[in-house]
Amino acid sequence: MKKNHTNFLKLCLADALIKLMATQDFDAINVNAICEQAGVGRTTFYRHLDNKSGKEDLIVFKISYEWERYADNHPDEVTQDKGFAMLKYIYENKRLFLLLYKNDLITLLMKALEFTITENAEADKQTAYLGSFFVYGYFGVVYQWIKYGFDDTPEQVKDKIKQAITAHIQKSGG
Repeated sequence: MKKNHTNFLKLCLADALIKLMATQDFDAINVNAICEQAGVGRTTFYRHLDNKSGKEDLIVFKISYEWERYADNHPDEVTQDKGFAMLKYIYENKRLFLLLYKNDLITLLMKALEFTITENAEADKQTAYLGSFFVYGYFGVVYQWIKYGFDDTPEQVKDKIKQAITAHIQKSGG
């Protein structure tokens, strides 16, 4: 129950931060403003977050937490194609990701992806390399998609990735 309460408070703080980001520069938003917007005291913020990276941690938490909820609500989709399910989740939350891009915080998505994709990975080097390869490559695709203002649907992005891989395989003779 305590974990649920902590998650609820972090989500309230994250939502307050995101709401403030819609009208203010990320760097100008301070802990007082976040707490006031969330309706909680500063002590609550510092109880759950570090002062230096607290704002960034809130964003990573929000992305990871909301992805978990999405995955829980779409188990068949995630089992069939987790990468495509993530594209759909990102597209449904494009407002947040555009705010991150606008505030030069898009690398927080990369951190969330790394946490989300590699959380259950084994600790051996080969798995770690493969996990990193996937996370950073996937991030690069998503970054370009965000940069272009989500001008493609998740289905179109998936098709473009498939076409690019197929063309490369055919070109290399493999």
